[in-house]
Amino acid sequence: NMSWQAYVDTNLVGTGKVSKAAIIGHNGGTWATSSGFVVSQQEGLDLAAAFKDASNLRSKGAFINKEKHMVVLANDRSIYGKKEKGGFAAVKTTQGILIGTYVEPLTAGNCNNTVEKLADYLIEQGY
Repeated sequence: NMSWQAYVDTNLVGTGKVSKAAIIGHNGGTWATSSGFVVSQQEGLDLAAAFKDASNLRSKGAFINKEKHMVVLANDRSIYGKKEKGGFAAVKTTQGILIGTYVEPLTAGNCNNTVEKLADYLIEQGY
């Protein structure tokens, strides 16, 4: 099995459709991340909680790498956020949470699809 870092580098950022990425645990701990991209434990915990109840994130915004995003979609699998000239997709798997960000000229659609596709694969693999 590939390392978590390889998934970040190859399957997310390596596609050219994701600017920076991280894979974290449901406890907010970081498993792998792009260089210079930090999802704090609190940011991770807030994100993990939002898959059950997103009202907090919807009212206060979703913070990723200390940057505030407006939540545009939140359900029990996926949370999408937007800020000026970019945004993020966070997708929950059985054991982790994949986070991919995009900055223009990259697009939300391509970023979201890339993160969702890797999540599907990891879920199939039992992760």
